[in-house]
Amino acid sequence: MADSPNLNGGGVVKLSVFSDGAAIDEEIQVVSVSVIKSVNKVPFAKLVLLDGDMPEQDFPVSNSDQFKPGKAIKINAGYDDDEETIFEGVVIRHGIKIGADNFSRLVIECRDKAVAMTVGRKNANYIDSKDSDVITTLIGNSNGLTAEVEASTTQYKELVQYYSTDWDFMLSRAEINGMVVCVEAGKVTVGAPSGSEAATLVVTYGEDMMEFSADLDARSQLTSVESVAWDPATQAVASETASNTTVGESGNIASDELAEVLGLDKFCLQSPIPQETAALSDWAKGQQLKAALARIRGRTKFQGSALAKVGGVIELAGVGERFNGTVYVSGVEHEIVNGQWSTRAEFGMSDSWFAEQRDLVAPPASGLLPGVEGLQIGVVMKLDADPAGESRIQVKLPIMQAETEGVWARLANLHASQGFGAFFIPEIDDEVIVGYLNNDPNHPIVLGSLYSSKHATPYELTADNFIKGWVTKEKLKIELDDEKKIITIVTPGENTVVLSDDGKSILLQDQSGNKVELNDGGITIDSPKDITISAKGKISMEAVGNVEVTSSGADVTVDGLNITHTANVGFTAKGNATAELSASGQTTVKGAMVMIN
Repeated sequence: MADSPNLNGGGVVKLSVFSDGAAIDEEIQVVSVSVIKSVNKVPFAKLVLLDGDMPEQDFPVSNSDQFKPGKAIKINAGYDDDEETIFEGVVIRHGIKIGADNFSRLVIECRDKAVAMTVGRKNANYIDSKDSDVITTLIGNSNGLTAEVEASTTQYKELVQYYSTDWDFMLSRAEINGMVVCVEAGKVTVGAPSGSEAATLVVTYGEDMMEFSADLDARSQLTSVESVAWDPATQAVASETASNTTVGESGNIASDELAEVLGLDKFCLQSPIPQETAALSDWAKGQQLKAALARIRGRTKFQGSALAKVGGVIELAGVGERFNGTVYVSGVEHEIVNGQWSTRAEFGMSDSWFAEQRDLVAPPASGLLPGVEGLQIGVVMKLDADPAGESRIQVKLPIMQAETEGVWARLANLHASQGFGAFFIPEIDDEVIVGYLNNDPNHPIVLGSLYSSKHATPYELTADNFIKGWVTKEKLKIELDDEKKIITIVTPGENTVVLSDDGKSILLQDQSGNKVELNDGGITIDSPKDITISAKGKISMEAVGNVEVTSSGADVTVDGLNITHTANVGFTAKGNATAELSASGQTTVKGAMVMIN
């Protein structure tokens, strides 16, 4: 059976403070010591020491190196000659306080060495890694820390740490896997809380319990949790479900019974981005674990004891059937004042996610100025003469700048490169949608244009959505018909190019009626007037079938330096009225037999 915290309560409290491994000077008087440890937080200690000589105007303890920032501090506490370490860390803050009564004190604040993980936002990209591997790396980034990390299952092709501290990124990834972070003397332990370990203490009402408060809350209990995400490979929603679970054995109302109070069928977690199946499962289980830890929350105070450990288990007794039993310890606070040592143990945890904290990400616009949230409506004012020469356009933001000159905004396009790319610029007075780099109002970007009842679409919206196209303000048009597989290019003057799978044809036609058509019947060139074929080189005409040259109402003229007609079988030249063969020089008519008339 677990010990009572009063087991050594009759002894004299012993307190020892060490600086860089050596006990502090005996003449230093410690007014109070406070040590706070919590799950998912860096352990903290505060020492208040007597210091200050008013006549000499000096602070000898402060002047010494024993509590200089960066010094390693260890605090032991116990009874009589038996003591244990309740804190190890480094000095991070050193201050003096002088009250109105001239009572002066030296106040020292310490943190575990893991505090280094909380300082400085970083960027990193982890390839083909599991969360447990990433967390181990994060802990290893800070000197002097050791890691004990429970293995996770899901391997990610890529995990991006974007401008966040190692500590915040670690907690976020640990939570997703249903794990918590406990820190003790430079050792960072990351794993799932089970609450099934043997209790290290039993605290009993009427015997050793000084204070107690606890709540049993049905709002946090969930029958089931479903996590959903979009799967682009299947173009469908992927989902995983987790049933309720239990941490600890306190009380006589189980989680599933409490979940029935509100009757919520399931609690949904959703993400619009793709997630691995295992990751979705871990996410749902993580939410259920949070619910289990939030079923009973509270704190109790008792005689000081080093047996109360964060991440451990204590037993509550004498507080009724609703709360008796073992509970998971999420926080421990030791306080030593005037020779008295008391300990407070916090049990249970909030069901909120760490990622819900507002300071997890950097402030909008990096804190350089108040940021702007979301997208804004803009109206185009000017397209040229960017004063910075950055190819920006000027946009008025009606909500933000109704009475002032517009801002110059960069213009997003579907392809932009050095001297080439897509070139589609909105018109003056067009309604556009404006976003902001880093939520900084000084750096707007026009993301696209908007249709409305005033700025109507060039085509009617239809359910089948077969027609796509581009239409300029002067009605130059490129139209794509997916139903009939036709591409049409047309000018306002009806100069037209049509490529049609439906008609099995290609048509080129101008506004004067000239037309070239290619179809399954052949090629037709038609003009209401003359057709001229000209070449600087040779023109050749060749056909497998007959070649015909016909003029229905005018002459046919063939003119050249030399004209040669050759027939492989027979040659006929015929005039229905007259025929003439003549030459300015010699004329030769030759054959095996020549017949005239």
